[in-house]
Amino acid sequence: MFSSKSFWLGAFSALLGCLFIFEILLWITIPTGFWYRHLDISGDLTSLPEIEDRIRFTYPLQRPFFLLGDSVLGASSMIEHRIPQARSKTLTQDLTAQFNIVHQPVLSLGSDGNLLTDIVALNTEIKPQQGDHLLLLLNFRMFAQEFDDGPKGLSRYFLEPDLPADIQNRLNPDKSPSQESQLSDDLYCLMCRHWLLFRETQMMKTLWYYPSQKDFYQHLLENLVGTNDAQADLIEAALKQKIATYYQPYVWDKKGLSFTCLQKILDSWSAKHVRVTVILTPQNQKFLGSYLDKSSFKKNRALLAVFMKNYISKDIRYEDWCDRYPSVFFLDHCHLTPEGNQKYATDLSRLLQGDKNEQK
Repeated sequence: MFSSKSFWLGAFSALLGCLFIFEILLWITIPTGFWYRHLDISGDLTSLPEIEDRIRFTYPLQRPFFLLGDSVLGASSMIEHRIPQARSKTLTQDLTAQFNIVHQPVLSLGSDGNLLTDIVALNTEIKPQQGDHLLLLLNFRMFAQEFDDGPKGLSRYFLEPDLPADIQNRLNPDKSPSQESQLSDDLYCLMCRHWLLFRETQMMKTLWYYPSQKDFYQHLLENLVGTNDAQADLIEAALKQKIATYYQPYVWDKKGLSFTCLQKILDSWSAKHVRVTVILTPQNQKFLGSYLDKSSFKKNRALLAVFMKNYISKDIRYEDWCDRYPSVFFLDHCHLTPEGNQKYATDLSRLLQGDKNEQK
């Protein structure tokens, strides 16, 4: 019989040994881009060191075509709608398939909740070079009033060090984060920076969808007796209520944080002669119904078009695709069905390849 002390000491030693072996394995495989070639992590941003890994090691031999945007690039909405194999049916995957034909690698840095402030920080990490090609998908929520100043203007706190000082000041003018929150954030960043296993597990856990116990039993019940239409209507109404502020009467502020950030990245790209395609991504006006203030919707689109006119050149192109697709291609207000993503990717590919041919 073994003593309990010996058993627990052996188990603890075995655990440390496994952690050490995994850490060594990651030190060997991450620089080769192994995980990025074999796992689809598009649509997720978990830490600044992981983003640096992704940019540095995903395509070491050729600069990729960069995708910048929010959740329209990823699978979150399709997962919530329980679409099978959602990660293989995203806009990112469809664009990747289109560009594989011309042997051009694609790297998506889009993620749920991304705002233009996040994209300024991501631009700092990308360090675009002359000849690079970027696709920036703008969404209406990026210009919403609630994100136009203050701490809500950044969706990923770990990106803040990559922001210019004036942007940081607008996000946190009083410089007074709670001590507990600051300690938690600093500890998370420290672990991601220096512990590879922790960093990679943060990235890999986003590959699986973990439903609550209620979701599990609801899904089981739906398989047995069918979908509850009343509950589906309730979920849809809750979503409309959540996004209502993005589409109700409000004219975007050209002095707000969103336009300040858009101006910074466009100035940067224009100075470096980076090829950029900016798309105001499709919206489902039928889904929004009475929540949509059509007057503001029209004015804001015109406002953005006038703003972008100052940057349009042989390197920078802007398109407003808000009205491009019928409601049958949408899951909700802005996220497309798998068929919608395929159509969107095909249309984008034609536009982007046309830009490339024009450059030649």
